[in-house]
This record gives sequence, C-alpha cells and structure tokens, in this order.
Amino acid sequence: MDFNRIINGMMRAIRLDKTFFEEVENDPSYNQDALGVVIIVAAIGSIGSFIGALVTGAGFLAAIGGLIVSLVLAILGYFLWVFVAHWIGTQFFKGVGDRGEVQRALGFAYAPQALNILSFIPCVGGIIAFAAWIWSIVAAFIAIRQSLEQDDANAALTVIISGIAIMIVVGLIGAIFAGLGLGVAALSGALGSIGQ
Repeated sequence: MDFNRIINGMMRAIRLDKTFFEEVENDPSYNQDALGVVIIVAAIGSIGSFIGALVTGAGFLAAIGGLIVSLVLAILGYFLWVFVAHWIGTQFFKGVGDRGEVQRALGFAYAPQALNILSFIPCVGGIIAFAAWIWSIVAAFIAIRQSLEQDDANAALTVIISGIAIMIVVGLIGAIFAGLGLGVAALSGALGSIGQ
C-alpha cells in the first residue's frame, strides 16, 4: 500500500475525476488502497465523533466506545455497500462488472467523508457532515456508474436503493450498540458513517 498514491487518489476522487474512477475500476492493484481510504476516512470521522462526544459531555468511556463502534461500523458498512450495490446494480439495473471493480471505485468515493473530522464543531459541524455525505454520494454515483458501466439513471437507482438499505442496516446495528450502553456517541458515529 502506497500512502502517497492513496492521498493522490483521494484528492482525485474528491474532485470527482471520472477518469480516476475508471482507472481504479480497471486496476486490481488499488484493492488495498481503496480499503485504506475507507479506514483512513473512518478513523478521521471517528475522531470527530470522539471529540463531539467529549464536547457534549458524554464522558470519556462513552466517547472511546463511540470511536471504536463508529470505526467498525464504517468499515462494515463499506463492505456491505459494495456487496449490495453490486448485487442490485447487476441484478436489476443493467450493471456489468465484478465486485472487485465496485469495491475499488466505491472505496475511493468515501474520500469526501474526511471532512467529518470537523463534525464536532458546534452549529456548523452538522452542516459540514451533511455536505461531506452529499459529496460522497455524488462520488459514489460516479464510482458505481463507472464500475458497473451503467447509464446515469441506472447508476442513480443503484446508489439510492443500495444506500438506503445500508443506512437501515448500519443504523440498526448502531442502535443496538447504543442500546448496549455504548452511548449516544456510538449511534451518532454509526449514522455519520453511513454515507461513507
């Protein structure tokens, strides 16, 4: 895994560079880099959730629990989204491509979520997190369109339907963790990582 290549790829993904998503889709050497992006972005977002939990007075242990749970849920959500998007896209919306192509392209679509480090800022943190989520959804649209060779309508339907399914699953898992006493930080971290 080449950290410089990951950062360069993240910057190109943030710029919504269609040719980059095509490059990633066709190059299996990006498999670990795509996972690296998800891990980096999940860690950054988890740190934002951790700071937010401390700022809101959730307590140190709840903040640590939230950090760990949001990191795990972000990575789990990524793998689930790859699987569900590939299945929905190929079964229902004329997609052509293997799961590895989707995995690589979708991993880099998480890059805008790095802004979630700022989600703890009072008043504007939620706006920043929402903007990062929308930006990441647009990147996911490009990633899915390129990796499954779909037209715009089919790619949009694939992203919307698979995204909703993953939001529900990851949100439920986050709620279970929160119910087990890992606090509000776990649930907010889970819901903040869904768009990743």
